[in-house]
Amino acid sequence: MGLAKRDLGLIAVTDLASMRIDLNLRDAVEEAINGGATMVVLNEPTLSHDALMKEAVRLKILCGMYDIPFIMMRHVDIADAVDADGVVVASEEFDPQRIYTEIGFDRTIGVLVSKPAEAVAAMEGGAGFLMCGPVSVGHDMEHTDCVSVDELEEVCASVDIPVVAYGGLADADINFLRGKGISGIGAATGIFGQDDIQEAARSLKKIAKEIL
Repeated sequence: MGLAKRDLGLIAVTDLASMRIDLNLRDAVEEAINGGATMVVLNEPTLSHDALMKEAVRLKILCGMYDIPFIMMRHVDIADAVDADGVVVASEEFDPQRIYTEIGFDRTIGVLVSKPAEAVAAMEGGAGFLMCGPVSVGHDMEHTDCVSVDELEEVCASVDIPVVAYGGLADADINFLRGKGISGIGAATGIFGQDDIQEAARSLKKIAKEIL
């Protein structure tokens, strides 16, 4: 499955830990979609396998209702079981022969990268898109796992497949990514950690459309 440009505009990456306690994940994701999210990635590393499977089923159905892609983070078996549109894996876990054998060539593989060498290896291995981050615009570089804007630009320049910038990106941060070569924005806390999820997604989508 190839992803169209419209699919990568604003990717809602689930984040239960930051959500209001009065919301369930399915309803929170629907708010994000109504605000303009163009793709959903289920990323809940603290949930049990069974709980993840149940959430994946709910979100796959929901995304189907809105005709947007549903992507599973890391759990290739769950992606296959619920007929997800694809899966995202870490660069060190990227084994295209194994993954495509399991999920089929009609689905897409995204790869999490932070360096040009990882990006090139993923592209040459058949990845459909890359997620680069977590991106810092300079105010939180004490976190050693952050990717700077300059590093993000280097990753984008090294490949000719779509690159999505992701991390704790807020409205003001996205403007720093203008002209860096990205094809989309992936937001977790920036959407799900806000009091008004729909409005947060709408605001991020508006800014993303201006810079992509």
